[in-house]
Amino acid sequence: MFENIETFLSNNNELAWIAIFMFAFMESFILSGIVVSSAILFTVCIFVYNMGILPLHFIVLIAMLGSHIGDMSGFLFGKTVGPSLLSTKFISKREKAIKRAQKFLEKTGQYTVILGRFVPAIRAIVPFLLGISELKTLRFYLADLVACLCWGIALGFLVTGIGSILG
Repeated sequence: MFENIETFLSNNNELAWIAIFMFAFMESFILSGIVVSSAILFTVCIFVYNMGILPLHFIVLIAMLGSHIGDMSGFLFGKTVGPSLLSTKFISKREKAIKRAQKFLEKTGQYTVILGRFVPAIRAIVPFLLGISELKTLRFYLADLVACLCWGIALGFLVTGIGSILG
């Protein structure tokens, strides 16, 4: 799979920024984040950096933007669709666990955004769950900006560090 992506990017350098944005969005959004691994985004970023297709600051900025929009989309999806999901039979059977998770998220909401950005296993789920909770949109937005900024800086260090080893 990675070979196909690398071949595509080698033949279509001008689309590299779109690929970074799309993979950053997809690994952050609830509906696609469960399937699309952050390893794909990371590999694409390293490839684009090592091939000199885009400068590092642009790679990081595009990845941060895609991730932030993916997080916001997941949060707003949780705000709109989440309440109706809570009334389904599947969820009602797990009501105790859901209530416990909601209580935890309401207490630690903004910090959970930052923690969730750095844990790939829960990255796409956290914004959705916080959308279902009572966390205000502005508070999530600001916390997610900070989380994406910190994550983007870490991504830049990882791309240059691992990129120089693989390069």
